[in-house]
Amino acid sequence: MHRATVTLLQHCLNESGIYLNKMLKCDICNKSNEDEDEDDALLYGEWMVKQKVTVHYYCLLLSTNLAQRGGDSSGILGFLLRDIRQEAAAAQKRKCAFCREQGASVICFKCRIVFHMSCGLENRCIYHFRDDFRSYCESCAPLDEYKKQLLANPPKTAICDICFNPISPFLLHTVTYGDCCRKGFAHRTCMRRYALASGYYLRCLWCRSKSFHDNIRLQSVFVPDRDATWERQPNAYSELHNRRMRCEQTECLCPKGRDFNRNTWTIQPCILCAATGTHYKCYVGTARLSRTTAKEPNNFKCNTCTEVEAKLQQSKQKQVPSPNSNWETADKNIDSSYYMPKNCYELTVAADDDSLVHSGEDSSSTEASVVTVLGSQRMTVLSCDKLNDIAMGQAQSQSQMPTSTPTSVEQTVIELPDTQPIATQQLLISCLKPPLLLRESFTNGSYFYLIVYEYNEQLANPCRGSCTLRFALDDKRLGDRSTQTLEQLQLLETDIWYRDSDRGIYDKIDQYTNK
Repeated sequence: MHRATVTLLQHCLNESGIYLNKMLKCDICNKSNEDEDEDDALLYGEWMVKQKVTVHYYCLLLSTNLAQRGGDSSGILGFLLRDIRQEAAAAQKRKCAFCREQGASVICFKCRIVFHMSCGLENRCIYHFRDDFRSYCESCAPLDEYKKQLLANPPKTAICDICFNPISPFLLHTVTYGDCCRKGFAHRTCMRRYALASGYYLRCLWCRSKSFHDNIRLQSVFVPDRDATWERQPNAYSELHNRRMRCEQTECLCPKGRDFNRNTWTIQPCILCAATGTHYKCYVGTARLSRTTAKEPNNFKCNTCTEVEAKLQQSKQKQVPSPNSNWETADKNIDSSYYMPKNCYELTVAADDDSLVHSGEDSSSTEASVVTVLGSQRMTVLSCDKLNDIAMGQAQSQSQMPTSTPTSVEQTVIELPDTQPIATQQLLISCLKPPLLLRESFTNGSYFYLIVYEYNEQLANPCRGSCTLRFALDDKRLGDRSTQTLEQLQLLETDIWYRDSDRGIYDKIDQYTNK
């Protein structure tokens, strides 16, 4: 193809919205596809893009505090878009225990350190791809007697039973095995590829046990609940629709042979199985049917179907249920959904870990700058000293909360339809009009996040909650990002990233004023 034609084609595709080699960046872990490898889909899952939300699928599953509150058709495979946005914004305030970069969303189930999903793979962490999708760092990973034996005396001549190459060096975090029989080993990368291809049909390589399908998910291997790759290929069952009919009578009367199927020598299929057939004339002549019967519509049944039908009739006569008997069926329904159900329990980060980006950090840092403005200009009843006392009391109460016991998923998110969360135009007019009531802000990657209070003076309780706004760094409306400029921002519907019912300091203010 001529180079000018190729250039024109690329321009047309870009104008129509179909971008070639479009750059993607996960909103949670901040990893992009700039240097994407062919095995990245095995490690991080497929890219999921919907309504300006771009994430790895495994980031959704393995983000510890991201709950799955929808069905398979809601949001992105059960994860509501507002929940994803909320977790993505929260992750930008956490630093990875390994790389010290922001965007960490995976918390160790035992020691509570927080890290990126990708960094966990590089640092021998273990992921459970089932139930509550818990994660463990290398030092906290559960070890049974068999794993301890492998660590103490690793096999020296182990062979991968998928690619048939030697497993060298033998490291526990790079191999998988069948916990049902423990008869062999496979590279973890090979097993991931085999599991993705097999889906429902995944069985143990060594003993064919069905329990392998669920147990291998405890070895950082994702197994999708869907048909195998070979079952989903285009025209996978096309041969079932192509049949070659021929006359199956013991004696074929057609002068042109058993395969002739024209004119008066038309082949009629069996009315039960349609797998075999006969020339109607051969059927009438062989069965010596009367002329009256021969003129009736085709009622040909092959010998196999006739025998099976007779046996079924006999079995029904022998097994006539009594009026008082109860008959139960044992049908097994296979769940054909593509999404993975996830149970979520919220975990807190380790108290002695500095992975959280606190508001007290250096505000001059380009990674996270925090602006905290209390709404004292709209709350003239309380003095600044009293507001500070309330804020200090709130900080102390949060620091004294227990961190060892997992708590249930926080229920402060406003329940709204996922596709159209709110009448955003009405929200902008009533609760997000200048001057905005600022709460905090921070910068991460190519976005600037601004958290404001939803405030309407005409309501009995003016503060309804918080709203997180997201802007591109080159947005001219931000100006010098001073408090005065941010308070006077003219917002658009696309600026709203997510909302929640967290009223922050105003909950304490209400408690103080009601006393």
